[in-house]
Amino acid sequence: MLDTPDGASIRADASALRALGRDHRESPAERTLAAQMEHFIAQEGQRGHDGTEGWKYRSAYELVIAQGRWFTPATLPASIRPLPERQCFANAMAVEAQHPHLAYTEGFALTADSALPILHAWCTGADGKVVDPTWPESKDVAYLGIILPSNLRPLPPRHWGVLEAPGSLYPLLRNGL
Repeated sequence: MLDTPDGASIRADASALRALGRDHRESPAERTLAAQMEHFIAQEGQRGHDGTEGWKYRSAYELVIAQGRWFTPATLPASIRPLPERQCFANAMAVEAQHPHLAYTEGFALTADSALPILHAWCTGADGKVVDPTWPESKDVAYLGIILPSNLRPLPPRHWGVLEAPGSLYPLLRNGL
C-alpha cells in the first residue's frame, strides 16, 4: 500500500495492477509490466525526496496506476498503415486525427522480448482494443495507460508525450486529470 500526499492509497502490488480494467486473460507481458510497475513504485517510496510534496501523485507511474487501466492488444486494422518506430506520440495523434472514433492513449507498454516498460502512445477503440501504428506486428504486448482528454496532446516540434513533458506532466501530477 502506498499513501499519496492527499491521504489516498495506491495499492502498488501486482494483483491490484492486474485487476485494473481487465477484460481479457493476463498475458506474460502483462505480468512482467505489473511486476515492474510495482518495483518502480516501491523504489519511489524509498527515495524520501520532497520534490513532489503536496502533489496528488509523485510520478507518472502512480498517475497511470491510479487513473489508468489495461488495454487489449489487437491486430492493426487494414485501414491503418504502420508508421515509423520511435515516433509513437506523433503516430498516435496522426491516427486519431484520421480516425476520430479512436482515442489517443498514453501509458506504459512492454513487449514480450523486453524486461522494461516504455512510456508509449497508441489509440484505443471504444471496445478497449489497442490500435498501435508504431508496433503493428507485436504479438505479446502489455498496455497500461490512460485515455487522455482531447486538450492533452503532445506539442510540436518535439512531440514529447504528455506523460513525459514537464509542462503537461507536472500539472497532472499536482492535480490529477
